[in-house]
Amino acid sequence: MALHVGCDLVFIPVFRERLGTAGDLLLDRIFHASERAGASVESLAGRFAAKEAACKALGLPAGAWLELVIEHEASGAPRVTFLQPRPGVREIAVSITHAGDYAVAMVAVVRA
Repeated sequence: MALHVGCDLVFIPVFRERLGTAGDLLLDRIFHASERAGASVESLAGRFAAKEAACKALGLPAGAWLELVIEHEASGAPRVTFLQPRPGVREIAVSITHAGDYAVAMVAVVRA
């Protein structure tokens, strides 16, 4: 087994500005409808950080955001769901946090 880790930091004011410039085009390239529904810019920034961190941990190419969905358990804990099975992925854990103008996410993947 091997452990792979990814981390990403999003500066929310810049993220907000990019959303204002590109709007729905950018949202459609990054997020599934279920991720966008009712989400604040801060929540979207956290989900984007989680997607970036997951891509790094999984070795996916930059921009492969639509291959996974960041959801939340009833408890509020985030989780990563894959749209296609990921062979060899035994376990995946994600953590998202916000502090002031920043959203940070860390993803750990255990592979067989």
